[in-house]
Amino acid sequence: MDSHTGALAWLAQGAASNLLDRLVARALDGPPPVPAWPRPGGAPSGTVEISVRHHSAAKVRTPVILTLQEDGGRTGTVFSVVLGNTARIAVPAGTYFGAAMVLDPAHRTLQGIGWSRLTVTARRTSPCLIPARRPSAPVILQLGLRKPDGTPLFRL
Repeated sequence: MDSHTGALAWLAQGAASNLLDRLVARALDGPPPVPAWPRPGGAPSGTVEISVRHHSAAKVRTPVILTLQEDGGRTGTVFSVVLGNTARIAVPAGTYFGAAMVLDPAHRTLQGIGWSRLTVTARRTSPCLIPARRPSAPVILQLGLRKPDGTPLFRL
């Protein structure tokens, strides 16, 4: 399993828990609190601005679950935003992997999934655009997007 698949699987496993419902509710309830990133003492930080692009031009607020993971890390931090908004996050300078899941909570469908590598420079703002594409059944299976009883977490 490469680092992309591992990071997406980590995101998918979090989505399979009740975390999904809480993140969707948080994204739709209003502006989220400013995300915090665990910082090592004294490390210079930069800012990353993450936007998600998806072909859906829905007129409703569409929740997106973002995850940001240090390159090579096994864990990350999950954020919820609304499609079309930009997440601005202060993180230590370094290389990261960002992933996004675009959801339709009313129909319990996964509208898009995407990922991107990004480099954050100290004391600067680094933009990151994550293109989300419609997922295929093999991708859903590879990521383990299933409930504990084996049924799919999302419809395609």
